[in-house]
Amino acid sequence: MLSREDLAAMVAAEEKRLGIGSREFMERHGEIMGLAGQAERKNQDAPGGITGTVRGM
Repeated sequence: MLSREDLAAMVAAEEKRLGIGSREFMERHGEIMGLAGQAERKNQDAPGGITGTVRGM
């Protein structure tokens, strides 16, 4: 079992690896969320498309 300190170190290392909080990370996150929104709207507009969102379920 991991100690809290080990877990915290693992999380910190992963955050650093991913660049969380960096300008590049936030730009890419925005791009991904925009694409997800477009796909969701496209699916809602399609015949037989969903009537709600995953978040609304």
